Amino acid sequence: MMNKKYLNLILSVFFILLLSGFSEVDAAFEKPNSWRGMTMITPASQWREGLPSGNGKIGALVYGRIHKERILFNHNELWYGGRIVDVPDVSAELPVVRKLMLEGKYLEANDHYTNVLREKGIGSNARYHPAFDLLLTTETNRIFQDYKRTLNFETGEVEVLWRDGDTRFSRKLFVSIPDDISVMSLTADKKGIVSGAVTLDIHDLQDAIEKNGELFDPGFNYQSWAEGEFVIFSADGTDGGEFGAVARIIPAGGEMKTDAGGNISFKNSDEVLLLIGLFANEPASNAIARIKERLAAFDEGYGELLGRHQAIHNERFNSMAININSSEKSNTPNEYLLLDAYQGDISTELNQRLFDYGRYLLISSSRGGGYPPNLQGIWNGDYRPPWAGFLGLNENLQMTYWQGLPGNLPETMMGFYDYFDSELDNFRFNAEKLWGTRGIFIPPFMSPESGMMRHSAPHVVNWTDAAGWLASYYYDYYLFTGDKAFLKERAIPFMKEVALFYEDFIVKDDNGKNMFFPSQSPENQPKNMMIVNPETGREKRIKVQINSTIAVAISKEVFTNLITACELLGVEKKGVKRWKAILADMPEYQINEDGALKEWMHPDFKDNYEHRHQSHIYPLFPGHEITEESNPKLYEASKVAIEKRLTIGLKSQTGWSLAHMANVYARLGDGERAKEALDILSRCCLGQNLFTYHNDWRDMGVTVDLTYGRSAPFQMDANFGIPAAMTEMLCSSTSDMLRILPALPGEWAEGSFSNVLTRVGVSTSAQWNMNVNEIRVSLVAGRDTSFDLKFASEIISFESNAQDAVADAKYGNHYKRITLEKGDKLGLTIKLK
Repeated sequence: MMNKKYLNLILSVFFILLLSGFSEVDAAFEKPNSWRGMTMITPASQWREGLPSGNGKIGALVYGRIHKERILFNHNELWYGGRIVDVPDVSAELPVVRKLMLEGKYLEANDHYTNVLREKGIGSNARYHPAFDLLLTTETNRIFQDYKRTLNFETGEVEVLWRDGDTRFSRKLFVSIPDDISVMSLTADKKGIVSGAVTLDIHDLQDAIEKNGELFDPGFNYQSWAEGEFVIFSADGTDGGEFGAVARIIPAGGEMKTDAGGNISFKNSDEVLLLIGLFANEPASNAIARIKERLAAFDEGYGELLGRHQAIHNERFNSMAININSSEKSNTPNEYLLLDAYQGDISTELNQRLFDYGRYLLISSSRGGGYPPNLQGIWNGDYRPPWAGFLGLNENLQMTYWQGLPGNLPETMMGFYDYFDSELDNFRFNAEKLWGTRGIFIPPFMSPESGMMRHSAPHVVNWTDAAGWLASYYYDYYLFTGDKAFLKERAIPFMKEVALFYEDFIVKDDNGKNMFFPSQSPENQPKNMMIVNPETGREKRIKVQINSTIAVAISKEVFTNLITACELLGVEKKGVKRWKAILADMPEYQINEDGALKEWMHPDFKDNYEHRHQSHIYPLFPGHEITEESNPKLYEASKVAIEKRLTIGLKSQTGWSLAHMANVYARLGDGERAKEALDILSRCCLGQNLFTYHNDWRDMGVTVDLTYGRSAPFQMDANFGIPAAMTEMLCSSTSDMLRILPALPGEWAEGSFSNVLTRVGVSTSAQWNMNVNEIRVSLVAGRDTSFDLKFASEIISFESNAQDAVADAKYGNHYKRITLEKGDKLGLTIKLK
């Protein structure tokens, strides 16, 4: 019998000859039809409109002003105003709360834990704060012309360009991944004409503003000065830690001198190079000397430093790509795209840019060994940012990383895994003291300098499933990458910690089914439990519940993934037996009188559709338990449930909830509704630099109405959720099924994607033209795998370079069964009805 490898090789050659041109799928990604970046033709009026650069730890926002430029710098370890104390032992209160709930005394139960924790003292979360501003003054002779500022997604480089008379000027900046510094270059197209002055200063204190709009003193003591070729900034935070920066100014020719007030000025230079190093939570005396010595050792020019950084950044950015933009316009300024969007014309160019931008932002704000991105990523100019800039673990951080693994960015995920692994001791302490359980409890809202629980609001303390949701990313890492060492050494240990918590926390009802209480469906409250105080007229919302659907879904997912992983590796046989018994006692999902999946699996709690969170949809998305194939009835009930969220219009929705909704519609196979959600987001929740906002910042009467200080809250979760949704629309996977173009909107009739990682263990590329209903697919197996391949409509013809790898599937003529060994490459050409 012919060896399978040789047979595949022969068939591959035949297939290439038969289907000439298939290699164009890969070629489409080697030379994208448009430049990957953004252009703006106006400078920023405030920090939220700056163009971002970052290396996962250090962030810079370039305003793009000519005469008086301001660049805001951030360091993701700069948090202040928090208080860390050990969580008091309140585990004895759990039976008290449960007794109140079983007696129907939900109002008393709602505040019980909150009141006890506040009496005993629980600490407080810190706030994320800016590091400093680099202030650059340059001389001008005439009114500027030909102004633009650009951000190159493929390099991480921000450039400001303009013409002064007959002289063209350029400023470029990036934050280096390998060198961990920011690099800036000032040039002109004439010799000896670059002049100006540089200083470092505290970030604009006009951004020290309370939620109600009042200014406050953030309490930092700071100073800046110049020494030789260095400008230095140092500050001490309210928590005692020192932070600051050193900038080295290197002119090529001309004059340089130190001015009073900590400035260094330069005159008549050919070029000026700035190297900026930051420090955080370190004695300034040590840090400044260390950074000065390090900066002094650099002897490379801007191009060499950029090349070293670009080699890493570019490889990450281009490790996966989507191309839906067939327009000849590839670099339309943001301002024009947004003006069209406000009129309802959402171009594929804007969709494409938002995909690329979200990908760029994740690469630039997440790296191994550091903190995960917060609500603002790593870019923030507020001294009291919305919700303190914390890590929101009942939706926000999860959305941040939805794109990471399918987007072929496993290294960005290390910022996630490294951080949560490092805080396991604190998470264990939380579980023991709050609930009296083994395992871990991860606070739903936290500032990252400590994993200790420091928030006592009912909707926070009563939500016990953050750790379970995060555990899905650990198992996913194995599915997407095939890394068994990670599965054994990191994923199974983390999932076991979560399972231990559930083993101790779950109780049985009268029918022997598992009960989860106190429970929470994140931030929502039942329709029948919003109580109005007759004296004050204020509404009291009950945030303590029984058997929220998301709690059941997450716990089932944890046990299912843990069992599968342990059986794969042949470990934890006693644990597997216990976990299977717990799974067997899970309550069944319920459907309400409207035909919608219920948000609470208990008769006391009535569904409330007027809310931005879509937590009860978890078994469909972001989970994988409910699919059209596995449970059509619950699949339809999930569709009804998401539709009910829109019955009251957009008033209860936000930028991030629209991104979430796009992902849900993608999972439901509805490309038009998914794109509609993205389009609504683009019309109402995008800033000029395409940063996303919690709600419509222009007060146009759509989305939730909320102002935080001077603006609707800027938060980056929707920026990250958009590329996740677009990927789901084009290439979606569970552990046993790969869906090609499952939710393709009509406007994306032609396009391609490359190197999307999937849960079935194959890297997937495709090129499609739905005007003729043809798709070409390339699959590369990262591990041995067998799965169903699904298309959105009936297959008319199907050609393959390895026929023995393809068989008919049990589900019908939309599907094929694929079996591959690690390293196999499968090419397909499909015609659909």
